[in-house]
Parts: sequence; structure tokens; C-alpha cells
Amino acid sequence: MRVGHIIKLIPDRKFGFIKTDHFRDDVFFHFSALRGGLQGRFLEENQEVEFEINEILRLDEQKLEATIVQTPARPLSKTLDEKSIREMQASHHPRARQRKPTWREKSGPSDSVDPDPASEPKPSE
Repeated sequence: MRVGHIIKLIPDRKFGFIKTDHFRDDVFFHFSALRGGLQGRFLEENQEVEFEINEILRLDEQKLEATIVQTPARPLSKTLDEKSIREMQASHHPRARQRKPTWREKSGPSDSVDPDPASEPKPSE
């Protein structure tokens, strides 16, 4: 189900429009599409709702009409303020970057051992 908010209600004609981020155009809904806690309840503009689209009508006639409109079943997202964003950022231990990993230690040319002594150049006499 998609989430949006009611932007316009016309109660005497029993329909309204929903604005959502999924579509550029507004989604039409009739009061007969109301389900759950919205049946018989006074609707308000800017009220958050979940809805389903009539996909056949959308594909055939390029019209957006909701078949089911209901209150959101899950909590909606909140916008975070600057303080909350700073509190949620990951913080590391102050000395976490001071130690180098042991696998990164490079061995010098004197540490390397050549397994084949025949490949060494012979000293000239």
C-alpha cells in the first residue's frame, strides 16, 4: 500500500484527493473506498492515509483512483532535527585508529627468503 496525505475534501459530493510522492498527479478517492478506522469518521485535510490504486484504470485510461483508503497500519516516518541526526551518527573509540592492523606490516627485502638457491646469481671470481 502507498502512503500519502489528503489534500482536498469535498464532503457534499463525497470524494477527495490524496497527494503522494509516488505520482505527479493527485489520486482521486470516493468515500465508498474508505476502510477500517476511516468509515463514518470525519476526515481532515493533511491527514495521513494508506491507499491502493486501481491498476487497470491507471494503465488503460491514465487515471489515478484509489480503491481502498485506510489509516496507516504502521507508524509513519518522522523528520529529524539536527540534534537527533548528530546523536545517531556512529562514534568510534578515540584510539580505534591508532593501532595498525598486523596483516598490513610489510616485510623488507632482507626478510624475504628465496626458496631456490640455484636462481641466485653466482659471485664472480
